[in-house]
Amino acid sequence: MQLAIHKHPLEEPHCGDQAEAWEHDGKTVLCMVDGLGHGRAAEHAARAALHFVVRHLHEPLPDIFAGCDIALHNTRGVAMGIGVADPAAGTLTYAGIGNTRALVIGKETTQLTNYYGIVGGGYRMLKTETIPLAQDDLVIMCTDGIHQPLDLSAFDDIARSDVTCLAEKILRAARREMDDAAVLVFRLGE
Repeated sequence: MQLAIHKHPLEEPHCGDQAEAWEHDGKTVLCMVDGLGHGRAAEHAARAALHFVVRHLHEPLPDIFAGCDIALHNTRGVAMGIGVADPAAGTLTYAGIGNTRALVIGKETTQLTNYYGIVGGGYRMLKTETIPLAQDDLVIMCTDGIHQPLDLSAFDDIARSDVTCLAEKILRAARREMDDAAVLVFRLGE
């Protein structure tokens, strides 16, 4: 597994955009969180979401989102995307609420779906989607602090092969100046 997470706060030292990854039951759980706004309160909401997710990794994604929605009720709330990479099945299962983004780059590029709402403020619909995930496919998750759509053609082969280099270059090249930003790059293969 290869993993890189890079973030940049709008207001030092607090960053409302957070990401984390955990190994659980032979799978890798990837989580991207964007606390509404920026500063201390946004960071508090984002960290509370990550704290909830890590304690509920054994639950299905819809249950994690529903529980997190309740747990974050007294915060600003967050946008959140969670992907579960299963190397044995060769799949990525994903669910998202709000304006975080996730895409898988392999033979083709697949933009995963986020639904309208705020975790902690309510949402109407959430569906999970499962897509094939090959060993060399890249999973890129980011907050709305990264300009969309991402154009990876501007990055050389070295950047695309090194997840740390790619995450750094995405953050440097595509970060919005007036927002927190975070990017996570993941690949199953060594």
